[in-house]
Amino acid sequence: MISATNETSLIDRKICPFMEKCYRKNPIHFAEMSHPHLERLVIDQLDETIEIPNNLDFECDRTQLLQQLKVMQVILRRERDRDVDSFLRLKINLFSTVTTKSSSTSENSKINNVMTNRRTNKHEMDMNIKLKKLSETANENNETKQPEILTSMVKEKFEVFVKGEKRNIESEEMAKKIKVNNNNTIDSIVKASSSRECISDTESTASSSTNNTSLMDMYLSSKDGKEREKMRNKAIKMMKREGFQIYDVTPGQFIHKYKRASPYNIFFTRIRKSPQTSNELLTVTFPEILDISLGEIKSSLQINFMVDVGWLCLQYLLAAQKADITIVYQDRMDNEKLGDNITLVRVSPPSRFGCHHTKMMILKYQDGGIRIIMSTANLYEDDWENRTQGLWISPYLPPIKGSIDTASGESKTGFKKDLIQYLNNYQNSALVNWIFTVRMADCSAINVFFIASVPGTHSLKNIDSWGHKKLGHILSNHITLPADASNWPIIAQSSSLGSLGPQYNSWLGKDIVLSMSKETDKTLKSPSTFYFIFPSIKNYRESYDCRQLSCCLCYNLLTHSKQEWIQSYLHQWKASKMNRTKAMPHIKTYARLSPDLKKMAWFMLTSANLSKAAWGKCGANYSIMSYEAGVLFLPEFVTGEKMFSLEGNNSKFPPFPIPYDLPLTPYDSDDRPFVTEFFRE
Repeated sequence: MISATNETSLIDRKICPFMEKCYRKNPIHFAEMSHPHLERLVIDQLDETIEIPNNLDFECDRTQLLQQLKVMQVILRRERDRDVDSFLRLKINLFSTVTTKSSSTSENSKINNVMTNRRTNKHEMDMNIKLKKLSETANENNETKQPEILTSMVKEKFEVFVKGEKRNIESEEMAKKIKVNNNNTIDSIVKASSSRECISDTESTASSSTNNTSLMDMYLSSKDGKEREKMRNKAIKMMKREGFQIYDVTPGQFIHKYKRASPYNIFFTRIRKSPQTSNELLTVTFPEILDISLGEIKSSLQINFMVDVGWLCLQYLLAAQKADITIVYQDRMDNEKLGDNITLVRVSPPSRFGCHHTKMMILKYQDGGIRIIMSTANLYEDDWENRTQGLWISPYLPPIKGSIDTASGESKTGFKKDLIQYLNNYQNSALVNWIFTVRMADCSAINVFFIASVPGTHSLKNIDSWGHKKLGHILSNHITLPADASNWPIIAQSSSLGSLGPQYNSWLGKDIVLSMSKETDKTLKSPSTFYFIFPSIKNYRESYDCRQLSCCLCYNLLTHSKQEWIQSYLHQWKASKMNRTKAMPHIKTYARLSPDLKKMAWFMLTSANLSKAAWGKCGANYSIMSYEAGVLFLPEFVTGEKMFSLEGNNSKFPPFPIPYDLPLTPYDSDDRPFVTEFFRE
């Protein structure tokens, strides 16, 4: 996650050893390591649609380059908004470094070529030298001397540069227009996840080229399902022809898969590089979540951490559903122009150590009913391709008729009350109608608990409403274990690991494991055994993410060096039964199993990683720093039995679908947990 990198200034990063050959698109990598060739291209395009010059001084896949620049745009924009002085220093370093590099290496030769192409007059060369000296002076004096001169010179410097870049862009646009007029076959079509433009059918060229309307624009303005279906079919045809990998499922069929997933309604994202997952009962793609067989969508609420709006709209197009979306988010990955159908609500957590990490959807259908989806995936392409993600999809929740009683349509788990309480915490007018929609929904069919975290210091009055205190409160009221309860291990699994303290009982054993050990029997018992599943270096080396130089895992070496005791609790990521061992887990789960691993007392699917920020820390006060949300499965409410079966032969219900293999696999003696410094080795 990007937020984990805030501790390090962008100026202090080391240059990525892959340099121009780096084809990663992960925010962690770009925030951890410098990529001057990307930063120079995007640093003056932080608040606009990115344009790539026709002539580049390095070879690249321009589609991949655009994806990388979008990520870099988010990171640099945040640095600019967070610390203007640091941002100005970064700009100075980027361009003054160009003139001081030796030409003895191929990298330096490339940079000198950039200078030859972009700065051909002596005035600009002199300015580079002045800027370098001024930058060195600022560094020596901790940026306290001559700030007005620094700002003035930076402005002058980059006004010259931007003018040159604008001329390049204007030339590029003129070339595009000439190509359109000559060939009469180019149409601005679908802004897909990579923002590539696809070649259109001849039949749509005339209309789109004259009114400059793309297929995506036409889709968004479609008035009914038939028009959207037509646009969908045309888009798929064009994208396939241009080499896009489209997982094309037949619309109107997902309802059958959904019914077969009862009573748990848990699904896992399809893994593109593991074809076996495409045919699995519990595999789901984003367009299937939106499938018409579940209802015709009128509007949607998307709550998430990171979002690529262009990619998200494409998923609605592929489902031929209406894309009127309210998006509550922290970081945006793209900068596409938004239509009136998209409402953005940006959330900034009050602490730099926290983040808006919840991943939830509410789909409202034409008849007023809704469906709620809890997820572990961000809203951008990488998270839905080759990573293990989990989702819970609620039953259809019809509107309550003839009643405004707030208690009407409540589930036995109190799900509606808890969800409304969570949404109210945003205190945002854009959510008022959504809160009312949830209030008027009949949630009685929901069989899971809603457990969330919201930032703040929580008083005794509501201490059991959030985080691990909420989990412990529910377990203490509903879970009954045998006399050997201390032998029932707690298994945690997440994609990020926070600072847990110098020993096990600093926080882990004292706070969260204690809450997860709660049951109806209040007598004092021995502490529960604890296991933690987190990918090892070996797991990562053999993963799909490693092959693509991307990563969804967030844990750094400095943190690990302060809590090496965690090593004795660690187990590898193994998911062979689900064909997902090589798909790194961005999913987060917590469970309590019987000693023989055949039964399970409870299971939780959530956005919350194993950290104090996510779950909360008890001290003089109970404090939480992040927004999180998940669902808790208890046998009493889901199957009516005392325990979930993990084998399937001791129950009339199918085995509970946990995402990892049992028994767990300890780390090899020479292995260690994945840390982000792996990319510097």
